[in-house]
Amino acid sequence: MKVAVIIDTWFPFIGGGQVNAWEISKRLAKKGVKVDIITRNNGKDNLKKVMNVNIYKLGSQSAITDNFARITFLIKVFIFIYKKDYDILHPYVYLPAFTAKIIMILKKKPVVLSIFGTSINSDLTGSFRKLIEKIILLKIKYTAQITDSRNFLKLKNVNKTVVYIPHGVNLELFNKVKGNKYSRFTILTVARLHPQKNLENLIRAFAKVKNKISYPQLYIVGDGPEKQNLKALINELDLDKDVKLLGVISGNELIKIYKSCHLFILASLYEGQPISLLEAWAAKLPVIVSKTGDCQYLVKNEINGYQIDNQLDPSSIAKIIVDAVQNKKLEELGKNGFNLIKNKYNWEKSAEKVYDLYKKSLNN
Repeated sequence: MKVAVIIDTWFPFIGGGQVNAWEISKRLAKKGVKVDIITRNNGKDNLKKVMNVNIYKLGSQSAITDNFARITFLIKVFIFIYKKDYDILHPYVYLPAFTAKIIMILKKKPVVLSIFGTSINSDLTGSFRKLIEKIILLKIKYTAQITDSRNFLKLKNVNKTVVYIPHGVNLELFNKVKGNKYSRFTILTVARLHPQKNLENLIRAFAKVKNKISYPQLYIVGDGPEKQNLKALINELDLDKDVKLLGVISGNELIKIYKSCHLFILASLYEGQPISLLEAWAAKLPVIVSKTGDCQYLVKNEINGYQIDNQLDPSSIAKIIVDAVQNKKLEELGKNGFNLIKNKYNWEKSAEKVYDLYKKSLNN
């Protein structure tokens, strides 16, 4: 079986789609599937070579925010794939779905579309974005769709084969890495610096709790287009000594940071199933998340974390942070989260489900 995975942004940028595509591809390769990952050139990825997995970066290096490069990539990827003979096309949302659909029509190839973090159900995003998402995700027929959010299964959809396949986390790797808790109470978020992640309101919330809890600090791991705006906000609120933008961190270094912090928070406007949430639980961290996407099914208030009802209101976010910090059983919540994921959320199980869906798609 030969599969073309199409994704328009790649490492060193790190997001849920990139991590999922890489982790699933590595495990499919062990089953004998030949995987070509076709993407843009976003710079050196530092990924180790894996047998049966080839990465093709089309075009010259471009920024992840370069929309012209994203559009031209669709043309380049069409030419690249059309000349080859793949058994299955596996695009990751959003724009690669168009190219895959055209090839599906012309060459009669099955298309399995992966959908992560749609804003269709969110009241906090613009109507134009929602319209585009509805067309790509709900109005165009594919052979099958994969979603990381149980909310997506409830939407009216022309596609009949829509499969919920959760992300995974490598617990074996997490268990090998040690971390010592920081002396200051440290709140961690791991996210792209993008408006979707609502980091401005998180920072404003932190400013409100700064004097309500003992000597806290906020670590933000990630990079993205909002970096300069967030830097300016941190300076404006006089939080330079308390809020740190750490940039892109991965591997053992990131695991060590997870294990050294005290509380994880993700105040996003919308989500699918955040891999960072699973990683936080893998480090036995208590969590605070927005009541959106699959988070609302995974996180139970005061059992394994807390949910934010109004993530647009810094005061609401601040109140939940204070409530969490004052909970004498806070560490127990992180352990409960770990127990939830340890047997259910691993990449091997997720890859097996993708493999089964591929076989089913070929037989249809």
